[in-house]
Amino acid sequence: MNPFENFRLTSPFGMRMHPVDKVMRFHRGVDLVISPSNGNIKAFVAGEVLHAKMGATGSGFGNYGNLVAIRDDKGYLHVYAHLSSISVKGGQKIDKDQVVGKQGNTGKSSGAHLHYEVRKACSPSYGYTATEAGVVEPTKYLQDYYSKGELVKVDKKDANAIIDTYLKPAWGAAKTPADKQEIGRLADELRVASGQPKQNG
Repeated sequence: MNPFENFRLTSPFGMRMHPVDKVMRFHRGVDLVISPSNGNIKAFVAGEVLHAKMGATGSGFGNYGNLVAIRDDKGYLHVYAHLSSISVKGGQKIDKDQVVGKQGNTGKSSGAHLHYEVRKACSPSYGYTATEAGVVEPTKYLQDYYSKGELVKVDKKDANAIIDTYLKPAWGAAKTPADKQEIGRLADELRVASGQPKQNG
């Protein structure tokens, strides 16, 4: 699965020659280009908009230009930077593939593109760290995010059959409270994956 199949990758994650400053520096995300130059930028994941305006110096978004930052359901922050315009507001809940703005060239940028990065935290300073320790490689993050999401779809009838046939007898035969707790957790994972409420904890 290529989460960026509609884009051209112009600068990968990792060490690179900075296109404006002309020095070697760690690139905290990926640079992507879509056609046309002011094309719509859509959210790669659903979440809550925490920031939707020009990035100010000292905020954790200095030189990012117009940007949108979205917290996903795992607490990671998805940053869409250098936008020419913004289509969402802070506090807004958005869906995957919802337009967040238009590709642009605002902030410290050498041409119209999207700088996209994924931060491990949302605070302080929107999860900014002076080193690369605060970010993850965006392509792998999205691939893992969606591959795990696809695995949790279980038919309700199948989930209940597994619980009744295997997990309930195992729970009855468990010798320690920790074993019973783990079996209960597994049963609840199956319930949630099939759209049912948890029954433990």
